[in-house]
Amino acid sequence: MRPALGVLALLGLALAQAPKPLLANGVPLTARYPLNRGISYTEARGLAGALGLGYLVAGGDLYLTLGARGVRLAIASGPKAAVTAKPPAAFRQEGRVMAPVKAVAQALGARYQGSPVGLRVSLPPARYQSHLLSQAGEADQLFVGFSRDVNLVPLEAGRFRVIGGAAEPGFWPLFGRHLYGLELAPDPYGLVLTLRGAENQPLRYAPVPGGAMFWVGSPPPAPDPPRVVVDGGESPAIRKVAEGVVAALRRAGLEARLSQAQGTAARAEAGTAADVFLVLAPGPAPAVYSYRPRGRALSLRFVVKAREALLLGGAPPALARLVAPAEASVRLAARLAEALGAPRGQAEIALLAWAPKAAALVELPAGTGGEAAGRIARGVLAYLGRKP
Repeated sequence: MRPALGVLALLGLALAQAPKPLLANGVPLTARYPLNRGISYTEARGLAGALGLGYLVAGGDLYLTLGARGVRLAIASGPKAAVTAKPPAAFRQEGRVMAPVKAVAQALGARYQGSPVGLRVSLPPARYQSHLLSQAGEADQLFVGFSRDVNLVPLEAGRFRVIGGAAEPGFWPLFGRHLYGLELAPDPYGLVLTLRGAENQPLRYAPVPGGAMFWVGSPPPAPDPPRVVVDGGESPAIRKVAEGVVAALRRAGLEARLSQAQGTAARAEAGTAADVFLVLAPGPAPAVYSYRPRGRALSLRFVVKAREALLLGGAPPALARLVAPAEASVRLAARLAEALGAPRGQAEIALLAWAPKAAALVELPAGTGGEAAGRIARGVLAYLGRKP
């Protein structure tokens, strides 16, 4: 009897170590279990393609994004370091980056199902739920809500592919300064969203929690000169970069200063009087973050209510001079990420919670030089619509 039990134990061990089929949104992949630790891994690029995720490897980290959500995984030196990390990390194998399947699924809201014979990971279809049109100066501001976060792929002017979207063909009339209709149509990769009236207008867009925001028309003029506050923290190297950013912005004609505040509350308060608030901090790789509330109510109630009033439209012009929509920080982060060639994400960062206008945190690795200061300044100028 005991020899038989030993054989069964060895058989169970072999089965646990064996690769398993993995279906990701119906796409066949393979799950592997490094060192038999019970943690499933698969090739990150293949998983991203199957689920319609954004994929980037930069500075020793793996970034997978779904609209306004994202997960950053350190790329460990090997399988052992990856599976013993908490949370599990990614690792390279034969030139491919391997990602922990369950950790990615949980971070991005995908469904993970495991069984002795195989695994399934799936994202529910992103179904259209609602839209809201308001005015931001001379521009139309349109929020389109879906049942989950979505990635957008711009097509020709005024048209976007919504990866993983699901909708019956539909048309909703709009009564904006420029927009006169929102149209949804099925597509092999999801659905196509068309903004009628946006074809010959300046168009900006950004993913936001639960959907996407679009701005059609000329952006409202910024205050002259815009006020920029840069927080360099306590690291001498980072403060040197912050000083370089301030100097570059002053040369461009902006009212820029370096924050001297100490302590979290005082540092956060320094950004309440700024049109642009930047926090520079050390990190393992260049990355840009805007604020996203999660479990704690860190934001000032006045700012939250003012942003709701701006979104609904009809708010007095004086309010728009005091508070900007939350999407302003998303646009600032996008311009900074483009200037630095870095990924961007959102997180509940206390230093950004009180900022009434555009705010972002920029992580910079050790050894960052003066070139980064110029890039960050160009990102701020691009956000403000000014030439360097």
